[in-house]
Amino acid sequence: MNLQEALRFSFEDKENIILCNSILGSIDAHHIAAELDNFCIHLLGSAIFSALYIGFSVGASFGLELENGMRIFIKIHRPTPPGTITAISHASLTAVSSVQKSLAEIGFPCPRVVGEPMEFGAALATVDVFSVPGELKDAHNPAIRGSIARTLAQLIQLTEPYKSVNGLTYGRFCADDTLYPIPHNELFNFERTSQGAEWIDAIAERAKTLVTRINGREVLGHLDWSLKHFRFQRDEVVMVYDWDSLKLEDELNVLGIAAATFTTTWDIPVRITPSQEESLAFVNEYEQARGTKISSDERAKISAAATYCMAYVARCEHALDSHGNNYDGSFRQALAAMRGDLYLDV
Repeated sequence: MNLQEALRFSFEDKENIILCNSILGSIDAHHIAAELDNFCIHLLGSAIFSALYIGFSVGASFGLELENGMRIFIKIHRPTPPGTITAISHASLTAVSSVQKSLAEIGFPCPRVVGEPMEFGAALATVDVFSVPGELKDAHNPAIRGSIARTLAQLIQLTEPYKSVNGLTYGRFCADDTLYPIPHNELFNFERTSQGAEWIDAIAERAKTLVTRINGREVLGHLDWSLKHFRFQRDEVVMVYDWDSLKLEDELNVLGIAAATFTTTWDIPVRITPSQEESLAFVNEYEQARGTKISSDERAKISAAATYCMAYVARCEHALDSHGNNYDGSFRQALAAMRGDLYLDV
């Protein structure tokens, strides 16, 4: 499918229209396709032949095949202030690309970087090789869960020498004075949709109090370690995406976020939430791969971080579905059924 047709097809989803306009400042498929075509000709000397993938969330993502046969992945970001959870700047993207490039060179399963981040109108663009090895799999399978946990431990070990790279940003998990940060994209307005979400907020508040009371060591970790960003060959991870999520953060927060969301994808028909037992098993598998014991205080913080993360996602769900039409299998349902005050209390 050519890019213009693919864009028009994606705009059949009204959420994509909102997100595309917030990132690119336009929903004119002809204009966007022409701008991307010009960008590829300028950067890589070839026009676009076809669209392989289009997605909108924090950024606008395009998998493209060029006329010269090259396959690339362009992600376009709207610059955002440093005090937000989605802080994006030319310096931060350049820093992340340099770390990603180094990781790919030593064999870590991430896409190869094609070039440094560049301006794309008023936005910023990163360009990677479009790489889709292996297949999608269900992380409720213990073998897949263990592979994801081990790969996270490996990543944090490998990125230790890069923590001082200039331009890296902080994750700011639970760092805001308000209960929640500014949501990560234009679809979610927590203030306008607060009615009926008081029970979620109460869980988030309890969890956040504990998160901010205990400190772990600072690491350079991936803050969206969820199944939607993974591909597997047999039971091993062969590709991880979404590298603008690489940020400096407390290791215990990184692990809590991952324990809450490692099963999450909408690309295959699986339950998006882990059970409490599965989240705990993920932490245990990470501990084993890390090679050092996690203390009881650290486990309490990991559990609080996981619970807070789930509450944030539940609030995002509520913002779009305040009547609960999509409640079954949701993060709201998982929190409502939670045994104990925190998600890993099993």
